[in-house]
Amino acid sequence: MNIFTAVRHSNDPAYYYGGLWSGNFYPALRELGHQIVESQVDLLPTTRFMHIKGDFTPQELDVRAQTTEKIVAEVARAHKRKPVDVFLSYFYNAHFDPSGFDELRRLGVPSINFYCNSIYQFDYVAAIAAKADFSWHAEKNARQLYLDVKAKPVWVQMAADPKVYRPVKDVPRSAACCFVGQRYADRDRWMAALLKADLPLAIYGPGWGAAGEAVRDGKNGHAEPTEYLGRQTPPPASLRSYMNLVADSIRDMGLAGGISRSLRQFRYRQESRRLAPLFVSFAKGPIPFQRIFEVFSSYEVILNFSNVWGDGRPGVKLIPHVRLRDFEAPMCRSCYLTGYTDEIAEFYQPEREIITYGSEPELVDKTKYYLSHPSQAEQIREAGYQRAIRDHTWVHRFTKLFSAVGLYS
Repeated sequence: MNIFTAVRHSNDPAYYYGGLWSGNFYPALRELGHQIVESQVDLLPTTRFMHIKGDFTPQELDVRAQTTEKIVAEVARAHKRKPVDVFLSYFYNAHFDPSGFDELRRLGVPSINFYCNSIYQFDYVAAIAAKADFSWHAEKNARQLYLDVKAKPVWVQMAADPKVYRPVKDVPRSAACCFVGQRYADRDRWMAALLKADLPLAIYGPGWGAAGEAVRDGKNGHAEPTEYLGRQTPPPASLRSYMNLVADSIRDMGLAGGISRSLRQFRYRQESRRLAPLFVSFAKGPIPFQRIFEVFSSYEVILNFSNVWGDGRPGVKLIPHVRLRDFEAPMCRSCYLTGYTDEIAEFYQPEREIITYGSEPELVDKTKYYLSHPSQAEQIREAGYQRAIRDHTWVHRFTKLFSAVGLYS
């Protein structure tokens, strides 16, 4: 097939992980024999406000309209040269005017929009989902959210590329557990439980207080403007930013509910500050994704913490979420220990191919056990690796996706 793609949120990989999804998708698509025509329109101007659900400023709407017009024109030119079989995008509401999908349909080009934060950030893509021909979502339980906006959801989980995430042979494994990822949600609470149990630990990723680690804003370390396209954004951690959060909570939940949530957020941040010094001596700082496979091959046990906030911000229910890591780590032949969910059990046999936990005591006990029983850890490692390379590659996922939307007979 001839596939037109618009999946990079920035043409510069240094911003918004601009090469993350193209790096995941393209090798598999090419391995399946498809041709890729990549959009050359830089989504960065719209990506800078993709955290806005709607109610865009006139300037934001103008930039989105220009971006949409350019992309539709690109597709039309490519379609004239050689028929485009499908348009594959990763758009938030901010990136693309939903009416642009009508233009694609008039060209005779079906569309699939991918989104991987549907459980806790669906509002950021709801308008897009309602207009795309198909909405590819990674979380099984997100289906009803899409149906409620009259979208056509297709559930296909994420995966990993075995050429990128692979075992490293003849590397001695440190008798320690390791976590790779930023400090977020309740991850530091789980980590604190391991440290209190005196378990050997290594932490890679931003936000854990590694020596020389720069303060980050969550967008690959690049500072964002405080005024952009008619919208004022207060600096992170400023008094005004906190007041805006309180105002948003009151608007969404009413006076009593908003104040109650704000108090929970305050207590959460106080506890986070109290725990912060625990991690400094164990934190090794961020690493490029190209080196993650080396780290996964260097430790006896690889940890994962799957919870996300119900709406992306502290103060509400935590929701477990299957992630890329659930496929990347086993594919590197790691002894993988993650939180139990019914969904993860659809992809692995718990306690045979991966290990799971449901409480802090269980996390501590299982970590201790597999660190002290390397032969059992090796059995998990091999079984998980074989399952991952057999069933959880992007080649398998795209075969399933294209079959589900009728592009494969």
